[in-house]
Amino acid sequence: MVRLLPLALCFLFFLAGTDGRVTSGKILLTGESSVGLLTKFAVSPNQSGTFNIDLKIPTAKGMYTDERFLKVSLFNEEKGAWAKAKKTPLCADKIRYSQSGHKVVFDSSTINGETFWVAKVSVEIRKSKSSMYWYFTLNDCILEQSYHSISDAPEMEYTVVVKNGESHVSADEEGMNKLHLFQMISSSALLMWVLFKVIKAAGSKSGQVHIALISVACAILCDIFSCASEMIHSSIYALNGIGSYTFDCLASHFEAQCDAIVALVLLTVGAGWTLPSDALITGKQNIAMMGTHSWVQKTVSGFRSPIAAMRQVKDGNPAAILVFLILTLHAVLAQWGRTFNDEFDSYHSLEHKPGRVLMWFRVGLGVVFLAASASVRNNGRCPGSLQPFLKKFQLVGVSWFVSLPFVAMYVSSAMHSHQKHFALGLGSVLVQSSSLASLVWLFTGDKDASAYHRMNNIQPDNDTLSSAPIPSTGGTTSNIWKIGKTKVRLD
Repeated sequence: MVRLLPLALCFLFFLAGTDGRVTSGKILLTGESSVGLLTKFAVSPNQSGTFNIDLKIPTAKGMYTDERFLKVSLFNEEKGAWAKAKKTPLCADKIRYSQSGHKVVFDSSTINGETFWVAKVSVEIRKSKSSMYWYFTLNDCILEQSYHSISDAPEMEYTVVVKNGESHVSADEEGMNKLHLFQMISSSALLMWVLFKVIKAAGSKSGQVHIALISVACAILCDIFSCASEMIHSSIYALNGIGSYTFDCLASHFEAQCDAIVALVLLTVGAGWTLPSDALITGKQNIAMMGTHSWVQKTVSGFRSPIAAMRQVKDGNPAAILVFLILTLHAVLAQWGRTFNDEFDSYHSLEHKPGRVLMWFRVGLGVVFLAASASVRNNGRCPGSLQPFLKKFQLVGVSWFVSLPFVAMYVSSAMHSHQKHFALGLGSVLVQSSSLASLVWLFTGDKDASAYHRMNNIQPDNDTLSSAPIPSTGGTTSNIWKIGKTKVRLD
């Protein structure tokens, strides 16, 4: 994928460009909804912009009978004008906060042999000392005062073109490509190191590779694919003002699955995955388990041997159900978020409900992680030499689960609209990059790097590799998956 990126970008330069950002759709004004948001756009400091809209109505649907009050209104964020307008219920009160209003006049025109009522409005966006978000609406306040049928005010098709000076890239997107490029380069370096370790382990005397290494590699690969997809989308967008829905959608889904895999690795390792059985304990003796047959105890026990737990999904194993929920819910939320913003990936944004659900779900997983890691630290059989590492790992894990929700809440509440996308992107990159780097260190560091490296089952020459049984089967071979001469350690 990364090798194909330069070729794809070169191909994109042969595409025809447009004069600005393009947004199109349909809008229907009614008595209950007499103000419709067409698009929003951020203009850079000391930069003017332009807004152009083409409206058309097929004559078969009728004509806009009374267009005297039909206007395109521009709002911005000066003195909270847009926020105040949104809270105001009546159309006439909303437009009092607008910066300008422009009448819409329809004329008859024939397009490709079909007759339409068409209207065009062009507006110059004034300069501002700082970046400013502008909101463009179509409104007809008379609809609130008297009844109009759909034949009197039919649905309209619209195409909007907006420019930020000579560019059609919104000010809130400036710098995003550099951020994605940095993330892709750093993740590619991590991936190369992990693959080197996997190849080295496969070529060792035992020829065994732990699936944890493969899991981390998959998370990093998803992160690279997400960055590459978003960069391709941005490159197309810079040329035609529309971009590629497919690549932007792929960016969201790859990012979501990267998050899901990181969450699963943290949960499973925090519960004791890859640690020898004599360092773990289950049952009444472990206070953190909250009882022998509690949901927490069953979940933590399942995470200690996740592959075995997945074999028990039909039996209602809570760990297997949670694994399935994590992978599925991340995909569902990523796709749901596409319905709120289909121009640029806003997967983590708290501006819409999917982003809020994701953040609360991550906080909930953080609570599960804390209980799981506490069960390992407090089980009475955990070696003292392992306690400092587990304490640091708890700190890293909890930070990952709560840091992005904290960043998202801060960005949503304390930053201007034109700053939110970049700030959230930067926070997401820092959190994800640091977590991936931590996991790479955890699973590829030298055995003398920490007590965990000396004890875990991930090392190819560790005696426990061939003797640690799967709790559900008691066997010694079912936790090995053979690929040619290479053996993949599952639990």
